[in-house]
Amino acid sequence: MDHEVMLNHIGVYVKDLERSLNFYKETLGLRERYRFSVGEAKIVVIDASGGLLELIQRPGAPAEPPKGSRIHIAFHVREYKNLEKKLEEKGIPLRKATRDNGSSIAFFKDPDDHDIEIMEQGLSS
Repeated sequence: MDHEVMLNHIGVYVKDLERSLNFYKETLGLRERYRFSVGEAKIVVIDASGGLLELIQRPGAPAEPPKGSRIHIAFHVREYKNLEKKLEEKGIPLRKATRDNGSSIAFFKDPDDHDIEIMEQGLSS
């Protein structure tokens, strides 16, 4: 295989980032790991003891994910460019973006219209 795929995080779209963060911290005792942005979206990564939860607030339409999606499943991919090329060769449309740290990410749909994210560098990296 020309790439290795590892589950990285689950992303949840929220209306109010701070309110949602406080809920997860105060209700479940989870802790904030760090924050970053992709375009205008504000994102907080929460450590869930063995997994990561990503809270995402999109400007202009809080809690509204891209059409047809409420969550996304994200995979950190070793040899990211190899998998990106393979998906493009299969004719799978990719929605590409660059994180504020310069690493690449891309979203595509599974057969049931769920968003799948592949990441050049995982949130835990």
